[in-house]
Amino acid sequence: MNPYESEALLDQYLLFHYGSAEQVLPYSGGPVTALEFPRRSVVENIDTTVPRSRALDLGCAVGRSSFELSAFCNEVVGIDLSRQFIAAAECIRNEGELTYRRLEEGEIFTQLVARRPEVSRPERIRFEAGDALELSCNLGDFDVLHAANLLCRLPDPEPFLASLQSLVTKDGLLILTTPCTWLGEFTRPEHWPSGTTSQWLKEKLSGEFNLLNIRDMPFLIREHARKYQWSMAQASVWQRK
Repeated sequence: MNPYESEALLDQYLLFHYGSAEQVLPYSGGPVTALEFPRRSVVENIDTTVPRSRALDLGCAVGRSSFELSAFCNEVVGIDLSRQFIAAAECIRNEGELTYRRLEEGEIFTQLVARRPEVSRPERIRFEAGDALELSCNLGDFDVLHAANLLCRLPDPEPFLASLQSLVTKDGLLILTTPCTWLGEFTRPEHWPSGTTSQWLKEKLSGEFNLLNIRDMPFLIREHARKYQWSMAQASVWQRK
């Protein structure tokens, strides 16, 4: 069973993508630089003042990064394996908002509303359920491919990396972020990198892409009022040769 089809994770990801700073982290002294990761993974890695034709957001979850991409890309395709996540993203695209619950503790919840970002152009976006390892051959190619925290959740990431050259146009941008959390429940150990993830990506991608930048990007996921996941993603930006 796909763990990302649970209602609890749907609520958690809606808060992660659309929650305000106060809704996610109402404590002074908390790691505020880790907030709004789905927005930052776009705006901090791409020059958003440059209009682009097509963008692909793989592992888009509930859609925040796709909405950010739509502000400067004429067409955005957001794909995720979770049909529940895609349904939520599509509801926000069509209706502008979606009500969800934030877990406080036990069986105590607060009702919140996920709202479509004002900068977005929803008419430019298409959301669809799909597998990053079995993408339709009719997708075409893209000026921007954004895959945030997807890599270490794939059963076998090497075929995915091999497919990128056919998905990204010449001089197009590839944005990969990953916390490098290699777990057997998602990826069998024989498919893990033999060295560090950054070394492995350079080995697999440098033939077709130039590495423009690599840096650390923190992110924060709230589980309940007093428990959080703080992680440090490795973000790399590549340009197709």
